[in-house]
Amino acid sequence: MMKTEMEINPEIYKEQDYMENIKLMVFDMDGVLLKNRNSWDVIMNSIYGIKANNDKMVYTFEYLYENNVPEPIYKYLNESSIKKCLKLNNISENVYGAMQILKSQKIKTAIVSAGSGIFANYLKDIFDFDYAVGNEFDYGTRNFVKFVDPLKKDINIKDIHRKFGYSKENTISVGDSIMDLSMKRESKYFVAFNPSNKEMLKKSDFVINSQNLYDIIKTLNINSSL
Repeated sequence: MMKTEMEINPEIYKEQDYMENIKLMVFDMDGVLLKNRNSWDVIMNSIYGIKANNDKMVYTFEYLYENNVPEPIYKYLNESSIKKCLKLNNISENVYGAMQILKSQKIKTAIVSAGSGIFANYLKDIFDFDYAVGNEFDYGTRNFVKFVDPLKKDINIKDIHRKFGYSKENTISVGDSIMDLSMKRESKYFVAFNPSNKEMLKKSDFVINSQNLYDIIKTLNINSSL
């Protein structure tokens, strides 16, 4: 059942038009646009079957960034191979429908993810997001490159503001983890979508327990609010 922050913080709903002046919606990828919460773990498991050797290991970007990968896997970490790891059934429901509504209301959309930049840009191309940034593997140097610090996503949102000429007051951000709350520092409102941590219930303006992205549209009442 969909749950909203109204139960926790009703003050937010006293504003008659909380979508006023909103021009940008920024999405986390893993756990929001994708059902799986860790795209790097998906990639490592899909390409090399590393979990067969260590079932308990979860390959986060921070681990890969600090430790790199075993020698035999480098040749598989190219764009073509990584794209094949993104399965359509792992994409959240109704991403296309939600994007169409946002575009019809002239709201720009962006992806900011500590997950795979190849995944993020692939989704950007499929669903016509206006902007995407994620972390990368440099095939030439064999190093992982950090473009998004999960604890400092507000820096990336500032970059988007400069690119499009927007500000915090024009922005809603959407994330699923406690680290995504860093986006709140540069957003008027923060939506916790399918949150992974109960602590987020206290710190988010809206809470949506769902894997259907269109529930964000319904909760924010975007059709009638703009």
